[in-house]
Amino acid sequence: MSRLSRRRLLQIPAAAAAASVLVRCRPAPAILRTRSPNSVLNTACVAVGGRGGAHVGPASSEQIIGICDVDEGRLKKCEEGLKKGNKIPKGVKCYTDYRKLFDELGKELDAVFVATPDHNHAAASMLALKNGIACYTEKPCAWSVAEAKALAEAAAKAKVATQMGNQGHAGGGIRKVVEWIRDGAIGEVKEVYTWTNRPVWNTQGTATRPESKPVPQGLDWENWIGPAPFRDYHDGLHSFAWRGWFDFGCGAVGDMGCHTWDNVFWSMNADWPTAVELLEIKGPGGTETFPKQSNFKWEFPARNGRAAFTAYWMSGGIKPPVPEEMLNDPTRQGGKKKIEMPKSGNLYIGTKGKLLVAGDYADSPRLIPETSMKAWQEERKGKTSSNAIEGSPGHHKEFLMAAKGEKPWDFPKSNFTYAGPLTEVMLLGALAEKIGKVGFRIECDAEKRVVKTPEAAALVGREYRKGWSL
Repeated sequence: MSRLSRRRLLQIPAAAAAASVLVRCRPAPAILRTRSPNSVLNTACVAVGGRGGAHVGPASSEQIIGICDVDEGRLKKCEEGLKKGNKIPKGVKCYTDYRKLFDELGKELDAVFVATPDHNHAAASMLALKNGIACYTEKPCAWSVAEAKALAEAAAKAKVATQMGNQGHAGGGIRKVVEWIRDGAIGEVKEVYTWTNRPVWNTQGTATRPESKPVPQGLDWENWIGPAPFRDYHDGLHSFAWRGWFDFGCGAVGDMGCHTWDNVFWSMNADWPTAVELLEIKGPGGTETFPKQSNFKWEFPARNGRAAFTAYWMSGGIKPPVPEEMLNDPTRQGGKKKIEMPKSGNLYIGTKGKLLVAGDYADSPRLIPETSMKAWQEERKGKTSSNAIEGSPGHHKEFLMAAKGEKPWDFPKSNFTYAGPLTEVMLLGALAEKIGKVGFRIECDAEKRVVKTPEAAALVGREYRKGWSL
């Protein structure tokens, strides 16, 4: 407490002050060290191309002081855009190595946005947490089960604002799903099917590694590789198709699971399964890449009054069959028009009915058939559910409000203590795909949240390359 004056301490909200006392060995966020809550945040972006570009706006709505990207072209373009928009009146420091960014700016930073390829998510995010810096990280928040677990534990200990970039979590549709399922709209849920049209990149199903090529000019390959095993540069990696490679991405389930399966994890309070089983696989990539299509299931035990249920994941265009309730309900899709399942979504099957959630972000949940939807709406008219969840001010806004101290550190609904376990479940499915044996079961201890099957347990984490740490 000696690092804060009495005057300064009185400016800090009670919860933040308590946290600074309890976590003495961890520096308080810069905004608590130097300014009063509600002041402008000092921010930085780790990766500014692709999804990273979506966070430059929120970061520069405060005071962006640092940007990092391994691609010097993207870095320069971002800097020029910030200058043109008068977003950096005091200038911005540019880096290709996020470790150097934290070394030089760590004491000044209040919040950081991480949007690197998956294999760098955890290492960059942990540097933020260790420095008491609020951290927003793209989905999945980690490349491995072990990393996701470590981030969740570190966030709970650091008590700084965190958020994973599964933007649909802030929407109204997902709140409806949670409320309806918990209110018993379809009775006890026995099965849930989730599917996606991903992957949309062509590296999945690649049996051999392409030949090595010279590193493109302006690309910091050493820092692109980061903590992953080193390999020479080759086609199909930077700047998008890396998602299909075991060493760098997490396949379709890592890409979209934290979006499309988020409503299942939240509504069912899923936590860890007792087993994961690979049911179908097409276009396997051998030892380097994820398959083009897969179908696996998680088996979840009964928990806190919720019955046991089975959840299925389908990728690459595999879908569950159209439910009879839709086939016999011409009002759903224009009478005689052919009825098809959406390109991605969820189908909940309960003891009293079914719920269809179309799209990746739970935007349009409906009970099926439409008569069931209308009956449910009529039954709930004028009633307030005890399971209703208040609306969100916006996904980025949640994070910035907590980073400023306007809200508690865990105000963001998809903070790492929620997002970490969600990511762990997604990546348990990715393990089944990596092993690639149809019928292979990964047994888990759901209470201790550990993998019991040795072949899968060996893939839960990995040793970092020299010079990198978690």
